[in-house]
Amino acid sequence: MKRNRIAKSGEFRKLLKQAFAINQRPLPWAKALAAGISSGLPVLIGVLLGQLQYGLIAGLGGLAFLYMFNEPYALRSKKIFFAALGLAFSAGLGVLLSQQPLLATAAVGIIGALAVFIFGAYQFTGPTAIFFVLVFLINNNMTDNPALFLLHGFLVFLGGMLSWLMAMWAYPFNPHAPETKAVKRAYAALTALAESAGSAEFYEVRQHAWSALKSAETAIGNANAKWTRSNRLVQLTLLHAQATSVYAEIIKRGDRYSTVSKETAENLRLIASSVEASGKKSFAAAPRLQTETGDALTESTRKAYDILTGQRDKRTRDSELKAEPFKAVFANAFNKHSMVFFAAIRFGVVLAFAAFIAHFLPIDPSYWVPLSAAAVMSGATILSTFNRSLQRSAGTIVGIVVAAVILSFQPDGLFIALMVFALTALTELAIVLNYAVAAFFITPNALMIAESTSQIGDLSYFASARIVDVLIGSAIGLIGVLLIGRRRASTLLPPLMSKTLRSQQRFMSLLFSPYSPDIDAQPIEQKKMRTNLSNLKLVLDTAHGELPQRPENLAFLQQVFFASEQLAFLLENAAQKERLALSPAQLGQLHLFFEMMANALEGNWPFAEHVIPEIPGFPEIEQELAALQETVRMSTRKTELHKKDEAFE
Repeated sequence: MKRNRIAKSGEFRKLLKQAFAINQRPLPWAKALAAGISSGLPVLIGVLLGQLQYGLIAGLGGLAFLYMFNEPYALRSKKIFFAALGLAFSAGLGVLLSQQPLLATAAVGIIGALAVFIFGAYQFTGPTAIFFVLVFLINNNMTDNPALFLLHGFLVFLGGMLSWLMAMWAYPFNPHAPETKAVKRAYAALTALAESAGSAEFYEVRQHAWSALKSAETAIGNANAKWTRSNRLVQLTLLHAQATSVYAEIIKRGDRYSTVSKETAENLRLIASSVEASGKKSFAAAPRLQTETGDALTESTRKAYDILTGQRDKRTRDSELKAEPFKAVFANAFNKHSMVFFAAIRFGVVLAFAAFIAHFLPIDPSYWVPLSAAAVMSGATILSTFNRSLQRSAGTIVGIVVAAVILSFQPDGLFIALMVFALTALTELAIVLNYAVAAFFITPNALMIAESTSQIGDLSYFASARIVDVLIGSAIGLIGVLLIGRRRASTLLPPLMSKTLRSQQRFMSLLFSPYSPDIDAQPIEQKKMRTNLSNLKLVLDTAHGELPQRPENLAFLQQVFFASEQLAFLLENAAQKERLALSPAQLGQLHLFFEMMANALEGNWPFAEHVIPEIPGFPEIEQELAALQETVRMSTRKTELHKKDEAFE
């Protein structure tokens, strides 16, 4: 028992250190400047027109810019526009319900849940629901006249359109910069993969290369729109397709006993260094690739070079990569094994509860209670939620004191505009360092917008009231997340992993069946396999942040997932080629092979190794099946040891 207490104490100190650690990342100066202009310029215009209040409302639309990241312009355009639209809707609804506190309580929960669901379904990075909730709550408390809801919504939307312009201004000068960088990173990762072939680091480097390829695929898929189609985008799409072919050829020979020639690695490095330059008019073709024996890997590399230098037709009809359709995205999110729908409902319920509690507090206005709860719950996992509660409390308390001092001097309009600009820019800089530092600037910025037109009589009462709000809201958010589905992801992992393996078995059986099954069944089973893998990834990522943590066990499950993902890639690759059918006996072996692994992961049966049937013409699939079986064996073995340790404790 004493050992357990010491271990828990050490774990708590580790969590505290992690919560307040300063990240060593480059500061986004350009983005911070643009964010400051997006929020500060509307306030300045309002001051110049003698309408400070309207300027502050429009400045809230500038928060739409904070949803911009280094993503393709086609996606960025839609994302910022709909963020501005959502902020405008939140502002208008907040004003409309200003005399209906109970309805406002329900509405803020619905707004938060919708934002979390949409961002989770599309797996967007960013602040998710927090700014929609902020805009709703500020406007809900800013006026007592519901008739002004259209005006407030329109002003916020105007501010949001300024954010759209700030996010899109560089498009005419370099329209494909984000996806170009993604493709360059993919080829750089392939270079490292080729160099690591035959070494003990190959498996780890392979994971990095695969991640880079998937990131490039996502970037190119999100870049496609009617107004962004160009020869350059087609070229990048073809380069990515060829990169996957190079990857497939490398992993066929890149185990611990095979190597890839230095010439191939140098050729890949040459391609990676030339990707960005090839999109410019001044690009001069790079030197010819080094000559070596013409095997499949060499030919794949040479094809990539020819695409890069324009020696192959860039106008290929089948070269277009598209993002997943709207219906498919939300169908996946509504899956019973998905964490997205559950997380959205939990967020909305806890947020509405925090707003309901705030309504009965003897503090006016008390909207900082639900706002703090929303900020805390914006953490993607239980662990990040715990960190956010500490960061939010510490950073906000300091920020409230600073804001109270500034507001006590009743600053004029020009000073307020400059402060909004500076605090928004500093928030964008600080967020990459630590959320506690960012909260130091977020808090006075929000208070500046919400309270600058009101009189603050008692400075100490104002500061203490806001601090109490923050502490109560942070506690509600943390407790709500801990009580509702604290271990849901870990509980979902075994059945979802088993389901994923069984879907792969069905797809593989269709590919190699001697009975010529209906061709239409293959895309259906392929889609199911992809959906299961996508849901499994999200659940696994969430499980990494749950408390108590089992990092060793999750590391093995991560390897199982990676092996499953690689198997899916190889099966989809095989679906495009001629295949020899397996015999009924071999298909039976295959079914038993997957079923035993699935049952072992679910804990129903003890693990037992099984014979892998020969897959004619696809030795790489056999190798991946063997790797998958080994990772399942290691994972189930680690789970058994943990169960014994828990029983002993």
